[in-house]
Amino acid sequence: MKIVFTGGGTGGHIYPALAIRDILAKKYEFESAYLGRKESLEEKIVSRHKDIKFVSVKAKGMPRKLSFDWFAFAKETFSGAIDAMRFLREYKPDLVVATGSYVSFPVLAAAKLLGINYVIHEQNAVMGVTNKQFVKGAKKVLLTYELKDLEKNSNVILTGNPVRKEFFANPDDSVLTESGIEKKPGETVLFAVGGSQGAATINKVCLELAEKFLPQNPDFKLIHVSGEKNYGEAEKILKKLKENSKGENYFPFSYLHNIRPFFDIADIVISRAGATFLSELAVCGKPAILIPFPHATANHQEKNAQKLVDTGAAKMIKNEDLTYESLLRIVNEINNPEQLIKMGSAMKGTRPANVENKILEALGFL
Repeated sequence: MKIVFTGGGTGGHIYPALAIRDILAKKYEFESAYLGRKESLEEKIVSRHKDIKFVSVKAKGMPRKLSFDWFAFAKETFSGAIDAMRFLREYKPDLVVATGSYVSFPVLAAAKLLGINYVIHEQNAVMGVTNKQFVKGAKKVLLTYELKDLEKNSNVILTGNPVRKEFFANPDDSVLTESGIEKKPGETVLFAVGGSQGAATINKVCLELAEKFLPQNPDFKLIHVSGEKNYGEAEKILKKLKENSKGENYFPFSYLHNIRPFFDIADIVISRAGATFLSELAVCGKPAILIPFPHATANHQEKNAQKLVDTGAAKMIKNEDLTYESLLRIVNEINNPEQLIKMGSAMKGTRPANVENKILEALGFL
């Protein structure tokens, strides 16, 4: 058996695809390939898995308004569909599994034209643009949340969002030791993540925390994942702090592949509200302050975040309201053992039981 996976742009689409692959591998033997863009985040992440063949296809995001960008989108998507069709004809997969984003569009188009069965997994509280285009032809549609506007039938199954297997294994804490991170009694560890691509507003506030707050509050540590394009600014701040012997509580990173130990050491997580990251938070049971990405399709990140706010698992600050002061106000509001335990327990409760088994049963095997 052969299965092709696709989805990209952010880790929020890539990691669920790899998680579904791991779930299926528990029961079935199959070859697998991953289709994504050349020199992309999906290639970078997938290339770490030596038993998956990565194949590049062209893809471009769909314009959100009428402009000449539609011509470039059409040209790139058509070229990508030809790339995908050429590979699928030769590879002859039994199934294509797509987890969303425009990267999936040409692959799903090729699969549909060739009559290859495909499955869609939607991570968010709103169906993504690409998934929406292909949902009618899907053999199965797996959902993280109930979607009101989706026609209910036997092929639409609420499974929850799969989490990569590293979150269920014994964490490798050596990355913390190598980074010089050790939590001392009485310390509060803030773990701020702007997503795999970084987040300008979160980064700006984190840099202010590092410069203004940490030197005056040695009982706080800040672990800051800035994204590669913003990492230079974080390095400058760290260098400046170290010159004044004030850098011992600030730990910037451009990206973290082995992220689980950082969840474990954190008291409060500050992040965007992508569904995959929220599922990882739920597995670890960590309280969160969420700053939804304001330009997400159909404002789905705010809807994701609101579901957690409603359960008491998280606090939310809208992107336009995020400041150094507004963030510190909420940190101080929730930073007590009783509140953090309560929020952490609520966060664990936001993840449905037996997600991985539900996906295995849903596909099982078609």
